[in-house]
Amino acid sequence: MAAKLLLCVSNDRATVAVWRRRRMASCAHFENNEQGWVAFGNFLRGAHGLPVHIIVDTVEEDFRFETLPHIRGRDRTEMVGRKLKQLYRATPYYSYALQDRESGKRRDDRYLFAALTNPDLLIPWLRAIEAVSLPVSGIYPLALVSVSLIERLKLKHPNLLIISKNSAGLRQTFFKNLKFRISRLTPLRAATDVADQHYADEISNTRMYLDALTVTHVDDTLEVVILDQDGSLSGLPSAIMRGRPNMQCQYLDINDIHTRFNIPVADLEASTDTLHLYLLGEQAPTLNLAPSYLTRTYQRFATGRWVYAASGAILAGAVIWSGINFFQAMRIDQSTFTTQRQTQDYQAKYQQVTAQFPDAPTSADNLRHTVEIAEQIRAGLRSPEAMFSIISRALDVSPDIQLQRLEWHYGDSSTTKTGGNSAATPVPGPGGLLQTGIVHGEVTHFAGDYRTAMGAINNFLQMIARDNAVAEVKVVKLPLDVRSNSGLTGSTMAIPGKETAQFEVAVIFKSGV
Repeated sequence: MAAKLLLCVSNDRATVAVWRRRRMASCAHFENNEQGWVAFGNFLRGAHGLPVHIIVDTVEEDFRFETLPHIRGRDRTEMVGRKLKQLYRATPYYSYALQDRESGKRRDDRYLFAALTNPDLLIPWLRAIEAVSLPVSGIYPLALVSVSLIERLKLKHPNLLIISKNSAGLRQTFFKNLKFRISRLTPLRAATDVADQHYADEISNTRMYLDALTVTHVDDTLEVVILDQDGSLSGLPSAIMRGRPNMQCQYLDINDIHTRFNIPVADLEASTDTLHLYLLGEQAPTLNLAPSYLTRTYQRFATGRWVYAASGAILAGAVIWSGINFFQAMRIDQSTFTTQRQTQDYQAKYQQVTAQFPDAPTSADNLRHTVEIAEQIRAGLRSPEAMFSIISRALDVSPDIQLQRLEWHYGDSSTTKTGGNSAATPVPGPGGLLQTGIVHGEVTHFAGDYRTAMGAINNFLQMIARDNAVAEVKVVKLPLDVRSNSGLTGSTMAIPGKETAQFEVAVIFKSGV
């Protein structure tokens, strides 16, 4: 279970403890004054980013039960939101919980609405928490934290009143059919003998209040469970039973609480709030009074913790998978060794059998070399089919180009002869066999327009160069020599219709094509 801070706030003081490995540690008390707030802030600086869970024990709380129509989804959220704003306008600390559905024809829903009516009580403590940037998980009424006592103590009485003495006073929490109904807080009294009678009278008043609300009947038996951590309520059972019929008491002292909840006696003696802080550490109530803006930091914190947990799970899975692969590799190695042994046995048997065969006309090495040479010859064979295909595709999209002659060569790549010209055209890469081709073409409908002819030739060359098999396209001859060192020759008296635009292009294929 992850570590966290548990904080119990009352009107006079605050009790804080660190929860680690299902145990409480570093329990401390701080008075509700300037010195206590400063000391509380100093305590929080050693928390190192732990989330804070807060329970509030004060008389300034409100619990209401409302019956509303049974609806679902967004409509329910809006309806409950309007009801909460109507009931609690002066505080941001409120929430609700769906209790059950009525058994009538309408089957309406029964809700519990709860709120902290004095928001100023938490301001100094929340400021100290915010100053050290600790995430707040939630704010819970102490009365709702007591709900888990029913399951832990295995209580089953339909009319149940749980009494506990905390730092704020005597807390009475009533459960009807094992469901929370009301809770009251009575301030502490100094004198023990007077306090017992005073608390007994308060419990009697609670019983009369329940009878007046018809929650219980005067003839119903009320089961009273007294949780006494410091031994100051030892005389309360007799004071309750004195002259009050239909009251049953179950008293649990510090040793009984230690046995039932497995809480160290030293922790119980450290604070009267220990029991409820321990219950909060084990499981927080579902009804959370904290507004969304207060728990936003905790949501990010919880998301980050989930990411770390998922990463750890992935790492553990990777380690397990690696172990499985390791054992599989060992099995494969063992299988390989067995296969090698079998291969050696088969080879020995083969040699024994072949020793009886007559001598072959040549050796196995000569046969292997012959096959390899044949494969090399077959791999080295080339035909001009690829050249024809590439030139044909380029001619299909170049209607102004007419093919006059096509030369194809396949041989040494160190030099490539370009038609009748003996000048060598260098080819990239070391020696080897390459396919090269010389394309002799002419621009149709020339009419002396060299610009248009040069454009048609360039487009034709680009179409050839786009093919993946072509390494380079080199121009051997153009209708017009555009080099800067060329001279001017010819006659200015050109005969119309007799001009020609002939060109030659060398196409060099990539090695291995």
